[in-house]
Amino acid sequence: MRTILEADLSMVSAMITPAILILAAGSLVSSTLVRLGRVVDQTRVLLGQSERFRSEGNVEHAAAIEQWLDRQLRRAALVRNALWGYYIAIALFLLSSIVLAFNTALHGRFDWLGALIVVLGGIVLMLATSALVVEVGVSAGSLKEEVELHKRRFASGHQGRR
Repeated sequence: MRTILEADLSMVSAMITPAILILAAGSLVSSTLVRLGRVVDQTRVLLGQSERFRSEGNVEHAAAIEQWLDRQLRRAALVRNALWGYYIAIALFLLSSIVLAFNTALHGRFDWLGALIVVLGGIVLMLATSALVVEVGVSAGSLKEEVELHKRRFASGHQGRR
């Protein structure tokens, strides 16, 4: 028969894993919020550039900016989805801690439930992170187009001076 101390230690030990995963997910939330802030800032800059190009009658560059704005919206949606996933994962990890505590109090009638909830939280965490991987790809593609447009503008500027 287990002593009260052994039962308490068992409960605390079972609750450590979700606590560590909560900290990890919280760190991912923090860095993802920074990414979202950057997307918002870049979008606002692009909006200003688009207005300027349109007022100057530069339709080609305004059209390119409009495409980048569409990509910014896609990036923002991907980051938002990642944040939702991280928040859901944190909620699942918190729930698993509570289930593990109740399971210990009920003398192990639902041993499988806490572990199942932790696994579900891990899957959600992985899916959310995959949304950020896609967002990084969209960001890199946008950067490549920006550099190419800049090179074309620079080349056309030099050709006009000759």
